Amino acid sequence: MMKLYDGVKEILKIRKFRRIVSYAGFYCFTAVLSYAYTSNTTRAGFSRGDQFYASYPAGTELLTDTAKLYKAALGNCFENEEWGPIEYCIMAKHFERQGKTPYAYHAQYMAHLLSHGQLDGSG
Repeated sequence: MMKLYDGVKEILKIRKFRRIVSYAGFYCFTAVLSYAYTSNTTRAGFSRGDQFYASYPAGTELLTDTAKLYKAALGNCFENEEWGPIEYCIMAKHFERQGKTPYAYHAQYMAHLLSHGQLDGSG
């Protein structure tokens, strides 16, 4: 009787082991599959690896790249190196009207720097 009990116990151990191994294998397979899918596919035509700002609202990347910001705002009217405080003041007013305060703040800051402190953004 004891031999039969030990035999059933060993079978249960093997079944538990096989179940654990199969669950672990399935988990590893799905993890590799999802990683391969997200790293090798595109989103809106861009590789997911190139979308540094994908989790942020649209236009956030413009806050870090001022040349891209002003070229997007002005439609490449001027080169960024040719800008003076007047152009930045115009852009600040433009962004204030649009309700884009971070952009307006940056434009006021650039106008202040280029005017050597003469423009303080008060009007």
